Amino acid sequence: MKHSQNPASISRRGFLSATATAGLLWSPTLAGCGSMEIRGDDGDEARSVIFLVADGMNTGTWTLADYYLQHRSKQRTEWVQLYQERAVTRALMETCSANSRVTDSAAAASAWSTGVRIDNGAINFAPDGSELEPIHRRVQQSGRSTGLVTTTRVTHATPAAFAANVKVRGEEDTIARQYLEREVDVLLGGGEKNFSAQTRADGIDLKQQYQAAGYQLLQSRDQLLNMGEERAKRLLGLFWPSHLPYSIDRNQQPEIAQQVPTLAEMMRRALSSLEQNRHGFLLQVEGGRIDHGGHGNDVGAVVHDQLAFDECIAVAREYSQQHPETLVIVTTDHGCGGCQLNGMGSGYRDTDQTVFPGIDAIGASYEYLQSVFPSLETEQFKALVQQRLQVEIDEKRQQELVVARAKGGYAVANLLRSWHGSYARTGVNWTSGNHTGEFVELCAWGPGSAAIGQWIRNTDLHPVIGKALQLS
Repeated sequence: MKHSQNPASISRRGFLSATATAGLLWSPTLAGCGSMEIRGDDGDEARSVIFLVADGMNTGTWTLADYYLQHRSKQRTEWVQLYQERAVTRALMETCSANSRVTDSAAAASAWSTGVRIDNGAINFAPDGSELEPIHRRVQQSGRSTGLVTTTRVTHATPAAFAANVKVRGEEDTIARQYLEREVDVLLGGGEKNFSAQTRADGIDLKQQYQAAGYQLLQSRDQLLNMGEERAKRLLGLFWPSHLPYSIDRNQQPEIAQQVPTLAEMMRRALSSLEQNRHGFLLQVEGGRIDHGGHGNDVGAVVHDQLAFDECIAVAREYSQQHPETLVIVTTDHGCGGCQLNGMGSGYRDTDQTVFPGIDAIGASYEYLQSVFPSLETEQFKALVQQRLQVEIDEKRQQELVVARAKGGYAVANLLRSWHGSYARTGVNWTSGNHTGEFVELCAWGPGSAAIGQWIRNTDLHPVIGKALQLS
């Protein structure tokens, strides 16, 4: 395997300078990365791979986010700009698992990781029960580093499939231990509960074990952004007990923004760490809560998390511009919820004046409002829901909330969703709260991208990555 003799490096003042600014929230400056030229496919061999996953993204979600960004800032999304400029290889991808036309995230990401279709719910175990080798192992054997960045728990299905083996995806305590045993170099996201002695079923303090193995532990956005001049080669960043809050809630709540970095900020930090390996790396970055917004039929949540993911395409474009030996893949594992913008009014003439003010008016996810319901006085909660969703809660509805809270799960959030009636308010509607089976969008650029056909199966990406990295 050949390697670049003098791979370009990005200084902290250069590539990471944006990390110290206003949280990498969307801005014309960041959006300007879309005008940066992408170099052509210079041969087949890549030093590194960046794999970006907008988990659960329907094409309707992607379209809605682009329209909304145009409304908000007169910008197209990075993903759309790539297509406008014809700067990338573009494909449609079939997402089936071994036992269903509609996949879950565990089977879908395992298909990328191993090149084998498996049953829904498993991570890198074949239908016959045999254990499959995750791509992390092959990348590690090539001398490269690996990193997993996500807005979900870092032990959730998509990142886990790149490095772990469990027969049931819910075995997240086991996945957290496997990451340490298998020496995944960078882990950034949510899911602190799977590493803490207080919340793990076995009572083991995995955070301490990671630190003893040389990982730098990061537990706040400030720690992530202000690590000092040193650049640790191994990072464990855990910024929330479970999944990270939705971007809409992070953007609205200063206390959340102070604690939780954006996905783009985590990606930049991961690149800063991984690029120290002269042989290269594989970095998987997941906008995992797009999927959750689809499950919850939550328009505000899904749009803002899709835009937060789109910022990562700008980061990848910037990085690959400075490191042209990088293969970048951008895709989703499956659709979720069937999100679509529908025509409103006679001749659909009311569509624009429905969707944009409607989404502008949404100030919280249903999940966030459910989370604060137990801690607020009745009148406080009524006022909050009125402010964030423009929904009135009368005495009857208040009693329904109390009953829903006793049921647990997402019962309170589901009530709020039904009262909100986002279809009438925004024109956005859903087919279900389940995953969907349509072909999905994929684009790629850099060495090896030309090997991707215009229509592929999810398993086809595994050999593309293997060939590009010259994995044995």
